[in-house]
Amino acid sequence: MTARGKIVLTILILGIVGFGAYRWWDKIAPQAKPATPSINPQEVQQALRQQQQQQQQQAAAPVASSGGGEDVTGKLLAGDAAVSLVDGSAIPPVSGVSDYDTEMKDGKPVVQFPINVWPGWAPIIAANQGMAANDASVFARKYGFYVQLSLVDDPVKARDLFASGHSHVLWGTLDMIALFAPELARDSRTVPVVCQQIDWSDGGDGIVARGGIRTMNDFRQQGGKRRKVVLAQNSPSHYLIMSLLIDAGIDPAEVDFRWAADAPAAAKIFVQDESFDAFVGWAPDIYTVSEGVPNTRLIVSTDSANHLIADVWAVRNDFFRDHPEIVSNLVRGIFEGMDMVRTEPKEAAKLMAAAYQLPVEDCEAMIGGDGGVAEGDAHLTNYRENESFFLDPMSPSNFEIVWNRASTIYRSLGAIAAPVPAAKVKAANVLAKMSEEYRDVRDLSQPTFRPGLMFKSAEAETGEILTKAVYVHFEPNQTVLNAEYDAEIPKVLEQIGELAGSFGNAYIVIEGNTDASRKGIVPGDLVRQLSYDRADAVRKAIMAKYKFDPNKFKVIGNGWDNPMAGATDPSDPEQNRKNRRVEVKVFPLEAE
Repeated sequence: MTARGKIVLTILILGIVGFGAYRWWDKIAPQAKPATPSINPQEVQQALRQQQQQQQQQAAAPVASSGGGEDVTGKLLAGDAAVSLVDGSAIPPVSGVSDYDTEMKDGKPVVQFPINVWPGWAPIIAANQGMAANDASVFARKYGFYVQLSLVDDPVKARDLFASGHSHVLWGTLDMIALFAPELARDSRTVPVVCQQIDWSDGGDGIVARGGIRTMNDFRQQGGKRRKVVLAQNSPSHYLIMSLLIDAGIDPAEVDFRWAADAPAAAKIFVQDESFDAFVGWAPDIYTVSEGVPNTRLIVSTDSANHLIADVWAVRNDFFRDHPEIVSNLVRGIFEGMDMVRTEPKEAAKLMAAAYQLPVEDCEAMIGGDGGVAEGDAHLTNYRENESFFLDPMSPSNFEIVWNRASTIYRSLGAIAAPVPAAKVKAANVLAKMSEEYRDVRDLSQPTFRPGLMFKSAEAETGEILTKAVYVHFEPNQTVLNAEYDAEIPKVLEQIGELAGSFGNAYIVIEGNTDASRKGIVPGDLVRQLSYDRADAVRKAIMAKYKFDPNKFKVIGNGWDNPMAGATDPSDPEQNRKNRRVEVKVFPLEAE
């Protein structure tokens, strides 16, 4: 059993959080449309671009068992629980909005800060020296206020406590905050103000498929048959697969989505019913199934797409207005807690074990031996990484990019009517004022890419996650990117940069392709070199705009040897247009 398996299985046995730390989307109940609306991936990309420009300018049937997974079902999070498909769900309205509670202890204010069972909260538990408001806490000793932590795994309950004023803080993934924000923003007091990122999900979410599905591009409808996928609707799982389908250029309406009550149920349904082509779920199920069920494989996880799901916390707008110094010192205290976790991960694990009522060794595995840098279930984000997320407009995985993507996806699905602008919830000034304090902090988020290690795998096309076809029009026989010749070039470069940013722990291969209209007239080697030089021009432009390790990228020139499927007639102008393309392929680090 993997370390993650031991962790979450322990959580299950102890009954702390039902089906695991993240089981909560079953609370999102009443009806919604059962079918996924058709979404044009290009239109979604265009909507994201428009949002970014505006912001810059402004500032249930039971499932029959197939008998294929009896040896695995007992190891899944759902265990022996009965599972079934459910109707579509919608976000329930906020119940009860009020002013926030004011509590004092020994003349000092007490901040009510709910959290869920997740290693990303180890820093605040360490800084607070436990869950209770106490004098040993960094916040009490250094900053003159107390923090009362509480365990609230259900995000809808956490949201309603936030709206009613019984808590001052709301935990969540940024995509979850984007989903909740339209309701919360109805009242100016409860607008969620996001002040800090605590981590990136690092391997906790993923997609497992069976049969011939080996990359995200294989989810495209074939011969009128749609791939059948089970997952929890309006959840991080939903956000993950929607993001990846759009990156692969696939209309989500081409996929037959079926809804489970939660991610553990989705995994068990997939194992029991072989008619399902894939499920989207959490660790350890994604590893248990892919390693234990024949003919299945993990297509992608946040181990590679490690800059898609960001864990954050938000404070009520009225509390932020009334107590800006407390908010700033919450941020400082959590950064201090990150240092404590990384300096003494075993001590942090003891505190987390007491807080979550889990064995210490399981919490050590959750945090990782290096304190959440490259090991564990979450990569803790220090000041420098927060600065990149909140303050760097050129970061390919910054706050606006994640927020806009989540908002656009949920709006396209009908889960929200009108997204809240990122500028309304992002409190970038809190971090900006701390730049001098943290000037010596360095970014720990970038893996080391060594040249040459993935070349063989890339050329063999093994382990590929997805392929994104983009069109960059060059002047005849030229290799220079000319935005006057093709006005779409800047947008295409942004799409590639954001894809590379989302897949922080993955290699990116840029392949140049040409049509075969001059085959037999022009030497093949010259055409192959032309396609290489054009792909390399794209790579150089990406490197000039974004901060990437140069070894993250590889360039290949295919010439006319790689026509698109169904586009092999060199006398057809439309087919030739499709073949004059650049393809961007994503390979995990494991492809080394």
